[in-house]
Order: sequence, then structure tokens, then C-alpha cells
Amino acid sequence: MNRIEQLSPVTGVSMADKWFEHATADHFWMQWRHEMLVRQLTRIGHPIKKALEVGCGHGIVRQLVERDLGFAVDGCDLNRRALEMAASSKGRVLVYDIFDRNPALLEAYDLVLLMDVIEHLDDDLGFLSAALEHLKPGGIVAINVPAHMAFYSKYDEVVGHKRRYNMGRIKWLFRHTKIEPLSIAYWGLTLLPLLFARKIVLRFVSREQTIHTGFSEQNVVTRKILRIIQRLELSAPFPMPIGTSLMAFGIRSKK
Repeated sequence: MNRIEQLSPVTGVSMADKWFEHATADHFWMQWRHEMLVRQLTRIGHPIKKALEVGCGHGIVRQLVERDLGFAVDGCDLNRRALEMAASSKGRVLVYDIFDRNPALLEAYDLVLLMDVIEHLDDDLGFLSAALEHLKPGGIVAINVPAHMAFYSKYDEVVGHKRRYNMGRIKWLFRHTKIEPLSIAYWGLTLLPLLFARKIVLRFVSREQTIHTGFSEQNVVTRKILRIIQRLELSAPFPMPIGTSLMAFGIRSKK
């Protein structure tokens, strides 16, 4: 495990620790999100030497990106317990509050990753603005968020989501942070029936069992079916018109 560098005090975050137990590197949804991220970064073709993942949690995104794309990814979070679960990586592991604006980290990165982070914040615009201060002018920001408030459920409440997003909200955030959009796309269209089913089922499940019921891969048959769904959608030659998640990429304007 990497040495954890404490640059800011540990504080509470709006994220259920139990989620990390299920969000493993081989979970179908984690693999799907990673594939979407790698495909778009490859398509954009921006040179990246060093990245920062804000709200990295237990480090699965960092682990997979470093494995498949080769560059170092520093990770920061305020949840030390989650950071202690992270595997070794090329990058640094930081207990760091981006609002502290450490001078050594400002404008230091070619890529800033916010993978399912901003939906946990009351002030998503303020948080995104602070995160972008760590991005070099001309650098890339990649954001993933849950999509559509119509799908908001007990699961969202328990894992600490304040909201779900649509393209309009992401475009608004980019516009107010002077980020030029490169790609904004939904994914997870084929998961919509499961999301509706989850919303209904979780009404009858205790809060303590909500994450297990709503996110874990229940058995071998379920895992196989979910991976077939994943492969089918990823092989489609067109973007999804709607989905359970939304992934967006933008470039910070040069000064």
C-alpha cells in the first residue's frame, strides 16, 4: 500500500463506507465505467503524464487507469478509512481537501478525474471550480455522475447522493467553470429496467441492506447476465440516447 500523505484534516464525507466493500475492480459496473473512461480518453488523444483523482475513495479508478493507460494517478480524499483500502499505485495517496488549494498541487495535472463524486456535494459548482484549479490550462477534466432524477431512489439516499444529473446540468457546470465540452454522453441504457426494479424493491429493504441489495452482484448467473448486457451496449455503433449514468469530458481554457 502507498504511504498516505496527510495534507488536510480527516473529515466526514457524504459517502457510505459499505459501498466500497462491493465496488471491487471486477464488479461489472466498475468495469463498464472504466471502459467508457478509457475509450473516451483514447479518442480525445490528449497527452497525459500525470492525473489527479478527486474523491478517489479506495482507489479502484486509479488502479485500473494506471494499469491500462500507463500514467501515474494521484488520489485524494478526506476518508482515510477508504484510502487505507487502496492498493499500491504509481501515484501519491493524499488526505487532501481541494478547498485548501495547496500551492504545490495547483495547475499541476494534465487530467482531473471526478468519478461519481460531485453528486455527493451540496455545492457541486463550488466543488468543481476548486477541483479545476488543480488542472493545467489546456488540461482535461473527466466527470461521471448518476443520471436523471426520475431514477432517484432509496439507494441514492443511503449512498449519499444529493441529486442525479442530465446533460443540461453538466453543460451549465462547464459553462460556469469555463470548461469547453469535448464529449457528454449517457451510458447504461440497458440497465434502465434494473434501475426501475431496484427502486421498487428497495422500498421493502432495510437501510442497512440497501447497498448490498442495490449494488452487489448477487450470484454467478446474475454476474453473467450483467456482463452480457454490458458487452451488448459497448458494442453498439451509436451513443445512447439515455442511460443510468452520464460521463462528460471537457478542456480547461488556456490563459
